[in-house]
Formats: sequence, structure tokens, C-alpha cells
Amino acid sequence: GMWNVLYLLLNHKRFEENCARFPATIKAINEAFPRQYSHAFFSALTPGSHIMKHTGPSNRMLRVWLPLCGLEGFRLRVGDTVVHPKAGEAFVWDHSFEHEAWHEGDETRVVLIVDVWHPDLTAPEVKFLSTLQNCRLRAGRALAEQAAKESDGREPQDATYFDIVERAKHLLTDD
Repeated sequence: GMWNVLYLLLNHKRFEENCARFPATIKAINEAFPRQYSHAFFSALTPGSHIMKHTGPSNRMLRVWLPLCGLEGFRLRVGDTVVHPKAGEAFVWDHSFEHEAWHEGDETRVVLIVDVWHPDLTAPEVKFLSTLQNCRLRAGRALAEQAAKESDGREPQDATYFDIVERAKHLLTDD
């Protein structure tokens, strides 16, 4: 099978063309999830698919699922719990738990997924973690740009962790 996504938001990037196609969805996300994690997307899974067991990177966020269609024959395992989602019935689960999915139905399964900050985190903790995430994204972008500049035929320099941190420290802001 195949698994694909249509991003609306990812890591503070807004996919304008996709958002323009789904204005009511964007409005609902913004109104319903004031502590959204800046990840929102449609997930499509074709019949015959199996997403192998894996875990999310951290428990700082929870995953909200709004199943839309194609759910016959679909199941999701989160930890020891197997869920058989129903269209229009949202549920929330901890993405850091081991999970996997199977789709043995006849139609493509489509789900709207919105990640939200874990409710146990305080506003200052969310701000701190969000700042760290922004710094990590900026550092990654700057390093990719630097690597692209260095790929003009010269061998890229070997860099230690401390070299990378030193090169990226100008990216730190007080946002």
C-alpha cells in the first residue's frame, strides 16, 4: 500500500496553496486548538497498507485524529490498545507511544491530523520548548544553506558538534 500526506502546517511553515483549498478546516483548527503544535495535515492510506510500528520523537505533544472516510477495515494500535476509528469521531492519543496501522479495507482512508501541545505543559514550558524547536529549525536551515554554498566543488569541512553550535549561535533570538 501507500501512505501520503497533504500538509497544511508543518514546523511553523504554512502551506498557503493547501490552506487556500481548505479555509474552513484552517479556521476550525485555529479556533479549536489554541495550543496547536504547528503540525496539521491530511493523511491518506491506501488499501493493503501497513505502517510498521514506530514511535514519535517526544511526549511534548498529543495527536488529534479526525477520521474522515475510508475507515472500513482500518485499525490503529497505540501501545496495547487497538482502535477502530469511525468517521467524524475525533480522538486523541500520545504519539510518543509505539503505534502502527493496518488498512485492509477497499477505499483510501483519510484522516485530518492536528498535533497539540501536551496539556500538562504550562504556558512558559510551551514557550521554552517552542523556542528550542525554532532554534533547531533555524540551525538546520542555516547548515543546509552553508552546505549548499560549500558544494561548489570544494570538499566540505569536517565539523564537530561544537563547530556546528558555534556557527549557528547567531540564529538564537529571544522569540
